Amino acid sequence: MPTRVNINGTISASEEARVSVFDHGFLYGDSIYESFRTYRKRPILFERNFARLEKAACGISLQVPWSAEKLRTEVYRTIDAANNVGESLVRIIVTRGEGDLTPDPDSCDRPNILIIALPLHAPADNLYRDGISIIISGLKRDTHIASIKTGNLIHQVLGAQEASAKNAVEAIFLTPDGYVSDGTRSNIYFVKDDDVLTPASEVGIVAGITRSLVLEVAGEIGIRIREEKFVPTEVQDADEAFITSTTRGILPVTRVDGRQVGDGTVGQVTQRLMNAFRQRVDALAGEGRGG
Repeated sequence: MPTRVNINGTISASEEARVSVFDHGFLYGDSIYESFRTYRKRPILFERNFARLEKAACGISLQVPWSAEKLRTEVYRTIDAANNVGESLVRIIVTRGEGDLTPDPDSCDRPNILIIALPLHAPADNLYRDGISIIISGLKRDTHIASIKTGNLIHQVLGAQEASAKNAVEAIFLTPDGYVSDGTRSNIYFVKDDDVLTPASEVGIVAGITRSLVLEVAGEIGIRIREEKFVPTEVQDADEAFITSTTRGILPVTRVDGRQVGDGTVGQVTQRLMNAFRQRVDALAGEGRGG
């Protein structure tokens, strides 16, 4: 199945896509990005993704070169050009652009904007049925810029390596003062006495778009979610746990640091949220929502 890359409005096959080696996104990680999956071949929360992209751009004094409507049009063009049999994973990247071999952004002429559409590889069905294993990482999250999704993702690379070495699916970072933050590409939640607990944005997390939808859905079905500061032992001793991300939706967690969570099965609160979340995204996709 093909992958298509849109660079500044020109779409090509992945093997033909090129950016300069002097692009500051490559040289210094001086870029921002958004990732999302499609439902029925279209994004369902595009306006939220664009708003977060603009927030990240403001955080590093970078100008997104296209309007929301222009970017939406180009995203659709790229998805259609990929023509994947199933759903697509889409990544939008805005780089500082080509410049000199110096971190000075003033040496760059103009930003580059890229859209990548490739086949979505969702988690296997058995992971939603049986749950996954995660670890609490030894790496600390840089909370000062945690909410800005930049191209400097070495902490994600190291966290993924750490999780893989311990046969886990995800690694959860801590803040410098030892509170639970988020994962390499997910937000973390745990259940205690039927309440869902998750780290607050103020702790220093990437507040996921899927996270925002889960918070809404939980309120609608009468599940209380508390956003606070939590220490690792609270996750390890939880009754239930799960993570969320754009490609995974809600994915249950049944082991933390090799220890069984609750009775080792997907709990009732998690299952209720999974069912309600699926119904919500199906409804949004059925409405043809792009916003």
